[in-house]
Amino acid sequence: MIIEDDQDDVFLLNRAFDDARRILCRDIKTEHIENGLEALYLVSRQDLTENLPDILVLDLNMPKLDGIKFLMTLRQSLVLKDLPVFVLTTTTAKSIHEEAMRAGADRVYVKPDDAKALLSIALDMVGSGCGPGGEARHA
Repeated sequence: MIIEDDQDDVFLLNRAFDDARRILCRDIKTEHIENGLEALYLVSRQDLTENLPDILVLDLNMPKLDGIKFLMTLRQSLVLKDLPVFVLTTTTAKSIHEEAMRAGADRVYVKPDDAKALLSIALDMVGSGCGPGGEARHA
């Protein structure tokens, strides 16, 4: 699940996941939510149906509920506390990265300027290698 309010960033990230899908021989599906509040509601609701995404890709600067508050709320749930969350942000401030990690991010990435670097990040997020028949991933 991609939690991002910038449509251009969503487009670029989806393209990177499409490239990762071809490289890794995996069925990577993405879902997009524009703000942290909607994402929190949807992930909490999906928890009830056991249909959680494999990973969350989270922007920090969003309307309604920013990424740090989203992380702190998500990590309070016993069921959702272990859901992998990768922050993808424009900020290079180490203090903000550290705050995101303290709030519960599994990893923080700075949004790169080129497609090759974004592909590298997408590959890192979903892992490497092909499972038998290409295992499905849901971001």
